[in-house]
Amino acid sequence: MLTLRGIITILVLAGLFALAVVWISKQGGWKGEGCGGNCASCHQHCDTPEKKPH
Repeated sequence: MLTLRGIITILVLAGLFALAVVWISKQGGWKGEGCGGNCASCHQHCDTPEKKPH
């Protein structure tokens, strides 16, 4: 059986994993859909950049 300490550790790790997934998805995901500073590979996206809200 898991102790209280083990359960808390698992919950913290699951929370960190969830935050990492959310952060990666907001950064363009795993597919590399954003320019990432390299406009040679995605001219259409860089020619009409999205305006980011401040």
